[in-house]
Amino acid sequence: MGWKTPKFEYVNGYKVVEIDGPAFQVFDGDRQLGEAFPYSGEAAAYANSLPKREQQHLGRKPVKIIYNPQ
Repeated sequence: MGWKTPKFEYVNGYKVVEIDGPAFQVFDGDRQLGEAFPYSGEAAAYANSLPKREQQHLGRKPVKIIYNPQ
């Protein structure tokens, strides 16, 4: 019995994680959204049906650029 590293991808700003089973879950941060899906395509379709979410910035704040022509 071995330890398996979960595989994941970001879809529409949400994290789609493969868990044992195989099954796929959609997360918004640490919160699971919806149910466990049997196929990755179903989980991705569910993530795409949700409102677009900004991807997490890796420790950096987003920079607001102001254009002020003179």
